[in-house]
Amino acid sequence: MRKFLSAIVVMILFATTAHAEIKTYTGYGEYLMTDETIDYAKEQAELLAQRDVLDKVCVFVKGKSLMIDNELSDDEVTTISAGILHVTDTKFSFDMDEGEILIKSTVTAQIDTAELDTLLEQAIKERR
Repeated sequence: MRKFLSAIVVMILFATTAHAEIKTYTGYGEYLMTDETIDYAKEQAELLAQRDVLDKVCVFVKGKSLMIDNELSDDEVTTISAGILHVTDTKFSFDMDEGEILIKSTVTAQIDTAELDTLLEQAIKERR
């Protein structure tokens, strides 16, 4: 399994190396405001939007699952992506949802695939 995972990381590394460029992604997040301040609620919506971008571009590095009595007891997935995300624009909108304020955030972020290559190379070296 370990060789298989290394092969996936190496294939992704070679695929991105050949076409290093800056790619733009958009993420969306919503936060239903209750007793918080508007600033806190906006921050939470923005974080969820950033997570959405990361989910779209993350690179799998390592996974581990633990089964006990044929039931999944622990499942851990480690990804690389946070270090390569550069937010270029954040927009907010507000809606009412059953008397509460729903804050929506749209984040535009750029990812430099050359930075991704560097992070992948470091991850491969650390595994050895």
